[in-house]
Amino acid sequence: MFADLQSLHRIARTNYFPRAVSFIAVFIGILLLSVERDLGTTSLLLAVLSFLIYPHLAFLHTRVAADSRRAELINLAIDPALLGLWAAAMGFNLWLTFMLFTATTLNSAVVGGVGRMALAAGIFILAALLWVLWAGFEFQPNYTTWFAIYVGTLSAGYMLSVGLIFYRQYKQLSAAHQTINRNNEIFRSLLEVETLSSEANDIADLTDRMLEHFERDHPGFPFGLLLFEKRRPRQLIHAGFRNLDKQHQDEIVQALGANGKGDAPCTFRAGDDQMVVVIPMGHHLDQAAGYLVIRDRVASAFSGVIDLFVNRLASAVQNKLLIEELRKTSETDALTGLFNRGYFDEHLAAAIARKRQYPSADFSVIVFDVIGLKGTNDRLGHQAGDQLICTIAERLRHSTRDSDLVARFGGDEFVVLCPTCREDDVWDVVERLQSAARSSPIEIQLPDGRSSEIPAEISVGAAGSDCHEPSQVLQAADRRMYADKATFYEESDESRS
Repeated sequence: MFADLQSLHRIARTNYFPRAVSFIAVFIGILLLSVERDLGTTSLLLAVLSFLIYPHLAFLHTRVAADSRRAELINLAIDPALLGLWAAAMGFNLWLTFMLFTATTLNSAVVGGVGRMALAAGIFILAALLWVLWAGFEFQPNYTTWFAIYVGTLSAGYMLSVGLIFYRQYKQLSAAHQTINRNNEIFRSLLEVETLSSEANDIADLTDRMLEHFERDHPGFPFGLLLFEKRRPRQLIHAGFRNLDKQHQDEIVQALGANGKGDAPCTFRAGDDQMVVVIPMGHHLDQAAGYLVIRDRVASAFSGVIDLFVNRLASAVQNKLLIEELRKTSETDALTGLFNRGYFDEHLAAAIARKRQYPSADFSVIVFDVIGLKGTNDRLGHQAGDQLICTIAERLRHSTRDSDLVARFGGDEFVVLCPTCREDDVWDVVERLQSAARSSPIEIQLPDGRSSEIPAEISVGAAGSDCHEPSQVLQAADRRMYADKATFYEESDESRS
């Protein structure tokens, strides 16, 4: 069974043509010598067998052998033996012997280096000695001018061809080395994407880490990563850029936000002498519409694996978006968008632990209760009550410090955790929040299209860890809130009476 040509070992494929051509050239040289000497029919038939038929038999050997490389190495051992016998048989003609010896040793050197070259030289000499022992020593160094020109030209051509073979192999090895380095770089980048994804805290952190990774591999080149809401394409979730001026950043964001660019890459000018390619993450991303912005030259260099890279990048972004969505769901009150009770309890426990470990790490808690929620629900419906709660929540959100944590504690209760705030100081925060919550009546939109104004009334209580046991701060603030609520109702009853 003949093996497919592509399945043969490289040296078996590459040696066939040079062997066949060079052996034909040697046969022609022997024919030229036969003009001066009567070699006889038998010698000419042996020459035909040795130089015209043997190369094809050697190649056939590699095709039927189970191990084509091993078969070709055997052929490379037969070559110098055959040529050594003919060098001795032709009386050690100087030019012919030189050509045969040089050809067989150089061919072996190309395949196996110095070791194979020395082996070929040894076999050549041994074969010549065996002929001498069998047929006797004959030395006929004479040659004609035309024969010398022919053999000299062949020898020079063979050496040049060997040089070209070396050059071709060098180019192949260089290309293979570049491919390996490129694949290693791609593999490293893909691994780093996984690592960056696991280390990033949120989508903004992931974007920054990705852009730093791109810039480290290709310094000075522009990069960008943009995420838009999928249901609202104009709504930008996050955008990050490197090495791109603000004007071109805005142009890309506006163009993508206006109508997107489909699923095919598109180009933008990013300066007088450079273009960037915007590659949609498309079907790789479900939670958002994502775009990778890279320099066109980088996109060309990664053309073979860009889809794989974008796929892995999109998976990292997708996972981070899902994690953020789950975290948001678990931490956020669905109605108001504030943090929920579970999130507040977690951070309150951390504040209590810090206070016990570091006595100077004080904190305070403020508790709010929306007065009149039940009456609003009864008179105007629960939708109106929801609007009341959401409006109060929004006013509290915009009136707290960045360090404060505002959460919805229950149906009509809100809490604020104020880190690094003592009880004496928290009342300034309470006053500011009360003013914001009561700043104006709350307008409620009714289902029938009418509107109704409801006064914004709240009861408040606050307590600090410098005046209470840390674990009792919330309860103390809650008691004060109920006391304030009772006072409100007492004053309301007195005013009505």
